[in-house]
Amino acid sequence: KVPDYQRNFDWNMSHVEDLWEDIHSYIKKYEEGIDEQFYVGTIILKSPEENFQVGEDKRYEIVDGQQRLTSFYLLAIALRQKFKDFGDEETAKNIDRAFINSYKKKNYVPKLLGNKKIRRVLRYISNENWDGTWPKKDKGNPNCPWSDMHGNTLNSVVNKLKNSLQSHLDEMEGNGRDPKPFDAEKLEVLNDVYENIKITILGVHSDERAFYLFETTNARGKDLEPGDLLKNHLFKEATDSERDKIYSRWDDVVENSQNKLIIMLKHFYYVHDSHVQKKDLYKKLRNLMDDSEELLTQIEDYSRFHRLMHKGTFEEFKTYLSSDLKIYNASKTNKEYIRLFLSIRALRFFKSELTYPVIYSFLTKFSELLSKDKILNSKDGRKKRSDFKKILPETLKAFENFQFINYKICSDKGNKIEKPYARFASELYKCKDVVEFLEKLEGTGDSENQGLYEFLRSTVLGPKTFEENFLEISYSGKKSDSDLIHYIFHKIEETRNKKVLKGDNAIFQGVDRTYDIEHFASSEHTTHSNTQEEFEEYKHIHKEIKLNQDYDNLINMIGNLVSMDTDLNNDLSNMIPRKKLEFINKYFHSTNYITHSFLKDFNVSKIIESEETHEDAPGPKLIVGDIYRDEILEEKNKRIQKEGFEPAKFQSQVWNSKCIVQRSKDLAKECYESVFKIGDDVNFPMISKQRFSKYTQ
Repeated sequence: KVPDYQRNFDWNMSHVEDLWEDIHSYIKKYEEGIDEQFYVGTIILKSPEENFQVGEDKRYEIVDGQQRLTSFYLLAIALRQKFKDFGDEETAKNIDRAFINSYKKKNYVPKLLGNKKIRRVLRYISNENWDGTWPKKDKGNPNCPWSDMHGNTLNSVVNKLKNSLQSHLDEMEGNGRDPKPFDAEKLEVLNDVYENIKITILGVHSDERAFYLFETTNARGKDLEPGDLLKNHLFKEATDSERDKIYSRWDDVVENSQNKLIIMLKHFYYVHDSHVQKKDLYKKLRNLMDDSEELLTQIEDYSRFHRLMHKGTFEEFKTYLSSDLKIYNASKTNKEYIRLFLSIRALRFFKSELTYPVIYSFLTKFSELLSKDKILNSKDGRKKRSDFKKILPETLKAFENFQFINYKICSDKGNKIEKPYARFASELYKCKDVVEFLEKLEGTGDSENQGLYEFLRSTVLGPKTFEENFLEISYSGKKSDSDLIHYIFHKIEETRNKKVLKGDNAIFQGVDRTYDIEHFASSEHTTHSNTQEEFEEYKHIHKEIKLNQDYDNLINMIGNLVSMDTDLNNDLSNMIPRKKLEFINKYFHSTNYITHSFLKDFNVSKIIESEETHEDAPGPKLIVGDIYRDEILEEKNKRIQKEGFEPAKFQSQVWNSKCIVQRSKDLAKECYESVFKIGDDVNFPMISKQRFSKYTQ
């Protein structure tokens, strides 16, 4: 068991993905008949005390290794589930008895008692008859087994274990590193790999010895990393007089890596060759180029780009595109650079590092083609060059949209894109001319070897998944929540008005501090600045929102939030929604405040009469009781009238829980279909056959 003094189980999806990188490697070795042990390191166990009282459960205490053992335990539960799905109850039962539970008479006893925080839920899902449903609190039932756990605590534990377990299942179901689902035969191979995992156990008999051993084993230093080995290789190849200079150059590389040297070196290798695992990285890098000086020079160049992507300023990015890569000249306006930089800042905010090697290859080759390609530099190549340059903002926007939907909002598995992105980075970097470059971008329709654009269009998650996750956006006061909400409203405003936000109007361009997140129905209300009548109105609204049974924490849901100029927010204070709306409408065009179109989202009306003959009217029907923004309602009624139908009748709607939920869903729809649109249904990103033909004529 994990003793109570241990920290919480904190493996996330990235940890599980790292484990599965090794698992896939050993599955392949097993299938090829290579006999190699899957060694996962050392754990420290404290033996059960000899003076236990009768009836107590004698268990080894995990001094070091709980993260690995808990994750392997969850993998065993996932394996048991998959064998059940395949109808192999016997193997499922064998896994249960070998790795998950011991049985005393009719009672099951989990072989692992996890950390105190997760122990009860882990025990719940370890049951051999577990049907895959997760525990929930029953608010109205005092006998609910989870009644003593705070709702947020139970939810966080369930989510932690659920996400970790689902990550294991995803790998078996083709939603991970390997796009092909495991069949029964491959599942058997996985089971064999699992059964033959090797662990070294250091055993102790007292707490004193346990802590001593833990400290000494962790104080011996770590194994040499690929970066250390590569540095030694570079020094070994250099003369004595060159070594001081190489020391300095390597220090710059390490500094540029932003404490992510291994990731940066892996990404560098993706560009120049292919995907690589950490354990093979040094050997692959050492053999990448015969000339160690050229290798260091190329690594230096990528490290500068890596730093730029992580923390480069607007001016540094502008210099990189204009002076270093010479993609744009001095005539390029700041507005156009700002649009490009917003995509870079967004990817940085999303922590979308896997896009960086592809973007590096894209920009490097893009620059080279503009300078040297025969087609782009021919006598009649001016129009082609102009069209070709449009591909740069389109590609950055495509990455931004894809990563926002799949990863910032939906938290999809990162290893689903790692290998494809590595391939795209290598293929783009090695293109010999503009035609090949465009083919690698768009693709040729070959599903087994998609182009970058084809991959993004076909892999983006659907609107239902997006809406479910988007509706979970809420404001808890954390900077990360604030940045996400500012970013979303920045993008909404730019899309609605078809213009770049800059200067004081820019919400997500480095001036975030001038904007606040405001709750339209306030989370708090004070009486000193409001009449008693208004206070009673607020209490009624607040109670109605708080009592909503369908959504938790509705007051913090994104539909009740807005990104707002700090001065305007201060003057609104904690007014009731009706008064806030009156104030916003009155001062919308005032020079005293910075205003954006989404501030008028709260002008909403409810349909009170709508003829059934609207059945033939174009677009979604206006149904009695539905709530719309006034500008949308006006647009729909105009279209209905144009078709010869009577317009629907409506009345102003007081802000309530239904309004919050509806606005949240409307924002999700607007973001998916307009602001961050991407996919086959919208043909973005895409290089059409007609457009491609311009470069081959």
